Amino acid sequence: MLKAITFDFWQTLYADSDTNWRKRQAIRVKRCHAYLENRGYTCTLTDVEFGLEEAYNLVSSLWHQHKGISVRRCMQRFAEVLEIRLEAVDLDQLIENLGAAFLEAPPIMIAHVKPVVSRLSENYPLGIISDSALTPGSFARKLMARDGILQFFTAFTFSDETDYTKPQVVQFHSTLAELNAEPAEALHIGDIFRTDIVGAKNAGMKAIRFTGFNKGEGNDTLSDAVVDDYRKLEAVITELSK
Repeated sequence: MLKAITFDFWQTLYADSDTNWRKRQAIRVKRCHAYLENRGYTCTLTDVEFGLEEAYNLVSSLWHQHKGISVRRCMQRFAEVLEIRLEAVDLDQLIENLGAAFLEAPPIMIAHVKPVVSRLSENYPLGIISDSALTPGSFARKLMARDGILQFFTAFTFSDETDYTKPQVVQFHSTLAELNAEPAEALHIGDIFRTDIVGAKNAGMKAIRFTGFNKGEGNDTLSDAVVDDYRKLEAVITELSK
């Protein structure tokens, strides 16, 4: 019997495209450059763009090693690349600019998510287990609040707030502890085989791979089910909960 359900954020609850990511990155560059210029730091838009690329490369490299890193540490790397010494208040404000860019060019909630998670929350405690890049988990929560779904979730595990990423089982087990559920009583829904599915199964959970946006990874042999439309999800969960 299922007692808890966890969801990935990116490409599972919210869909993001390369085009939108590039738009967001351009906003990040402009906002961060304007802030630094206003504070008296000497740097060009190109400098800032390169610094943010290196910050992203750091988190991406660690992600492939299954290691989490804070957005603050990423922005310290940004400062190292630009060879500038940032005060704590500067780091805080640059992170705020990254978050503001995320909210200005956000990923889009996938169709039918809101009514489905609303109904699921009536029967199961729900959690988020998400890997982060340059978007703080705190701003993902703000987007969820703005879109009216934050209240359906009671546990949030973002890799920028921990030392780990999926598929490390600690990400799953710590979330389930907050949801008061054992792994055998829980289900995770996500789009990436090597992180969401492998991590959930290694943690002792059931796993559904969501393919409504990310269609790839046909070599999946571990998922308990594959779903491409949220309108099909509740029936699949009911079947898996037997």
